[in-house]
Amino acid sequence: MNTSTTSDDLDSLFKEPDIVATDLYVVDFLNKHFSELEDLEKLDPVLDDLRKNEQNLNKKCIQLQTESSKSLKESLESFNSISIELEGLQASRLELEDEFADYCDTVISTNLGPSQETTPTTKKDMTLMEQLTILKQQVDSLMRSKQYLKVLVVAEELSSQAKQLIEKSPQKALIPYIQLAHLSHNIKSKSQEAGHVVTYLDVFLQQSKDALWEDMKCRLTKKFEQTLDSLSWPTPIKLPYSALTTEKLSAFKKAFIELLLLQRPINVSEDSQSSSKNTDNNGLPPLLPIQIMVEPLITRFRYHFESKRPTNRIDKPEWYFTHVLNTIREHSPFLQGAVQAIVDEAGFQMYHAKNDFIRCLLDAVIGKLSNDAPTLLNSSQVFSHTVFETLQFDQTLRELHMYICPGEKEWKGCVDVFTGKKEWFKAWLKVEKEFVEARYNEIMHSENAWELEEEDVSEDEYKPTKSSLKLINLLELITSRYRLLPKFHNRIRFLADIQAALLETYAKRIESSVDAFENLSYSFVRAVPNSANVDGKSLLGIEGLKRLCRWLNSAGFVSRTIKEWGEDAFFLELWHEVTVRASRITGTSPFPSPTFSENSSNQIHDPSSEELITVDEGTVFDEPAGLFDSSCERIHALIIKNVSKEFINGLKTYTKKNNWSRSEIYGLDTNQIPSQQQLNKSLFVKEVEVTVPPMSKDFTQNTIIELSSELYAPLSDLAHSLTFLSNNLPIRIFKLIYKEISKELEENLWDRVLMRNQFSEMGGRQFKVDCEKGLFTVGRRWIQKPESYFRRLKDACILLTLPSTRQITLVGEQSKVDSRQKTLEQIVSVLFDEELEPTAISRMLESIGIYHLSQKEAKEVVGRRVDCGK
Repeated sequence: MNTSTTSDDLDSLFKEPDIVATDLYVVDFLNKHFSELEDLEKLDPVLDDLRKNEQNLNKKCIQLQTESSKSLKESLESFNSISIELEGLQASRLELEDEFADYCDTVISTNLGPSQETTPTTKKDMTLMEQLTILKQQVDSLMRSKQYLKVLVVAEELSSQAKQLIEKSPQKALIPYIQLAHLSHNIKSKSQEAGHVVTYLDVFLQQSKDALWEDMKCRLTKKFEQTLDSLSWPTPIKLPYSALTTEKLSAFKKAFIELLLLQRPINVSEDSQSSSKNTDNNGLPPLLPIQIMVEPLITRFRYHFESKRPTNRIDKPEWYFTHVLNTIREHSPFLQGAVQAIVDEAGFQMYHAKNDFIRCLLDAVIGKLSNDAPTLLNSSQVFSHTVFETLQFDQTLRELHMYICPGEKEWKGCVDVFTGKKEWFKAWLKVEKEFVEARYNEIMHSENAWELEEEDVSEDEYKPTKSSLKLINLLELITSRYRLLPKFHNRIRFLADIQAALLETYAKRIESSVDAFENLSYSFVRAVPNSANVDGKSLLGIEGLKRLCRWLNSAGFVSRTIKEWGEDAFFLELWHEVTVRASRITGTSPFPSPTFSENSSNQIHDPSSEELITVDEGTVFDEPAGLFDSSCERIHALIIKNVSKEFINGLKTYTKKNNWSRSEIYGLDTNQIPSQQQLNKSLFVKEVEVTVPPMSKDFTQNTIIELSSELYAPLSDLAHSLTFLSNNLPIRIFKLIYKEISKELEENLWDRVLMRNQFSEMGGRQFKVDCEKGLFTVGRRWIQKPESYFRRLKDACILLTLPSTRQITLVGEQSKVDSRQKTLEQIVSVLFDEELEPTAISRMLESIGIYHLSQKEAKEVVGRRVDCGK
């Protein structure tokens, strides 16, 4: 039974009745059972139920009273028995305390003062407990000494056995050596468990083990060196082997395998040997025989490249790199053939003899680079050259010799001497950056920096300027410098700190030049840096276009080139790393600017993680390419503005013509045309034969309308400008620019000529000739249908040349031929009929070849006709 529940029940039973709650209960009960007057008929059944409940409750109360009395009685009896038992236990505890105090007096010294303890001086003064404690300590000391001496004896015996067996049977000599190694390990483990960091016994056993290993190695090394001498090592051993060489190789094989026996204790022992200093903690330790074979080669390396020999030149790192590569090449057949077979037979299949040979040789190279690094820092050119040659050396080892450090997944390369140390890597980065800045300044200060390079390019490609081409070559040079770097954070530093910065500088240079051009051309601001001597005329016409095209070609060529680079496998890998690392930090894959700091890159997760991450599409050059694309768009607008403005300025005389409404034919007075305009006529169709209905009162059957004389000069300038643009820009870009120029010219002619004058039919024909045989013809050299770029003007010409009613009704015999031709009167009646549906008006306009004018524009054009009547 739950005690807390029982206690709550008792509390509720002994609590005073709540009168208010009772009253509420009675009211709720009555409302529930007698909500209506008819419910009083159920009064008797309800009373019977209440009386039954009352009887049941009385029975239950009597039963509970009986059970409660019984439980209280049993609890009281249990309490009394427990009290008696506790009193007995208290008495027993007091007796035990008295007995324990008496026992302590017999074994503990009584010479203890109240605040200090005196040390007994004689055996008589000691208590029994003290005497037993001293004896126990002496026995323990003797046992430890016995064990200590026993370990020493065992260690000495094992060492003696190994030394005796090493000459005759190296395989058997390893047994006592391994036992000694295990003994040393066990003793050290027990010492650590006991809380001792190091003991004299640990040190002795370690020294004994190392001394034994060195002794065995020394004896086997002498034997192995004798076989090498017989083979005239390090002279390359070439195939095919002679009979004598084959016999010598048998002895070499035996000595090689015996030395490999010492390799196993290194691999199985949990403590590395003091003699294996060159053991790579991240991979497999070098093979002992290979190390011995490399020693004379390292000695020769140091003789040539670390002494005072002429071959030791700090500015010629390629000399010792070539020497090492030649050494590897000469010995590769022997290493990959005979030596590798021995290694595999000895059970070291995880080793590649040639790779191990290279690793041991690289110790000398890395030592050379490390020693020279402080001196190299004082000479930036030599330093940069050395790092570049080191990268080339590493790449040769990877690609030609397929080198990878045994036991490792990735080789850092010898260049890690410079990139692995932050100070040296920053120094190299600074050297490369200073070189790039100096070269860039040299390029930009050249007098012909913006001249077009004489290169054969397709008509749809940008023509590079000398500065843009040299910039790309410089960027490619920098890429070759860091492309071979194995670490991502080093590569991204070069990309961000040098290449991206250089591209941004060049983009800003183009942008500032465009700013100066725009200010001088359109704002008449002369106080622009580096532009004080610029002649304003050089900003107009062909001279202005020449400058704009050079900047446009420069920006477009660089943008196109770096976009192609972005699709290169090397830069795609960089982009992949950037996005993957960014996603691991932020949880998303945005495009970050590739300017990771070295600290942040070190805190990023290992890129070799197999975690699946979605990489955004893009390239590392999207941001700088965007800068150049922005400049290209701005230069496009300036070219359009320049050409349009020149043409519009030349139209001033044309726009002032006021004879558009005359009905007679006005020919061309050649005496009023300047000689230059006479020459310009050859660019266009000078005369156009217009067929007019024969019954016209005002026109002959064949009326000749010539191009307006006021258009020759502006059209000539426009043709020259477009010819220059087509020769200096990609055809695709030229067509885009021509389209935008056409819009500007069409808008200007619409506003300044068409909407400002009234036209007769003959004036409309003159305007049509000016457009079709003048303006449209200029672009026909490059555009198949240039009139499609002036669709509004083309449609307007149709409306302006609609024949009048009088001329059409006088056709007579030709009425059958001209029956499908609409008259101005018919068009006007339909256009201005407010009851017609817009679709009907549109169909009518389309029937006469008008597709690009709105109904409002068509009304405005028709309203320009003097005979419109509206």
